[in-house]
Order: sequence, then structure tokens, then C-alpha cells
Amino acid sequence: MSMAALWSYGCCMSELESDRNKVNRIIIRISEDGGVSRSEARRMLHKYVCEGKCDWYRTKSRKAGFDRMDLTEKQRELIENLVKQIMGDVEIEEAKWRIHNVLCPGHPRPRPKTSKR
Repeated sequence: MSMAALWSYGCCMSELESDRNKVNRIIIRISEDGGVSRSEARRMLHKYVCEGKCDWYRTKSRKAGFDRMDLTEKQRELIENLVKQIMGDVEIEEAKWRIHNVLCPGHPRPRPKTSKR
């Protein structure tokens, strides 16, 4: 593997690890601020970032009882504010894409077109 490829791989891995840490912090805050379990907080975050474009959503979500549309407006506002605060200086759609990659790694959704990468 070339040095450039190794460097690129290392950058991607460190960004993913950083995103995992940020997602964990978001889940903890949703749990604390929303008064729900961490498991429910993770599910709420996934509902917030999910756009229904991955294979899992299309094929298995109904059977799993996963309805991305059942978050209340108050829950959406809480989650969006935490995402903006914790994910840092990225556009919200990019942040949602990165969070989805952490929460649902085997079922990627398309990267937003506004992404600068």
C-alpha cells in the first residue's frame, strides 16, 4: 500500500473513531436531556438521521417497528441542537450522513450532494 493510501486510510479511520465518540456523546445527552434510556436515545438519533434510503430501512424496518417519522417536534429539536453542537463545524446533512455511518455501518445511505469532500 502506498504512503498516500496509508495516510488516507488513517485519516478516514481517525475521523470514524472521532465520529463514534461524538455519536456516543450525543446519545448520552439525548438520554439525559430527554429522560430516556441510552438504547431509546440511540434509536431516536437513528430515526432523526435516517432518510429511509438504506436497504435495511426498505426491507426490515417495518418488521422491526422502526418508524423514522414518529419523533415529536420537541424530540427533533433536541436532537438537532445536540447534533449541531457536538458534531462541530459541518453542515447538518453531512453530520447526519456521518452519524448514520456509525449507527448503521452495514447499510450506508447516499452522501449528501452538498458535501465538500
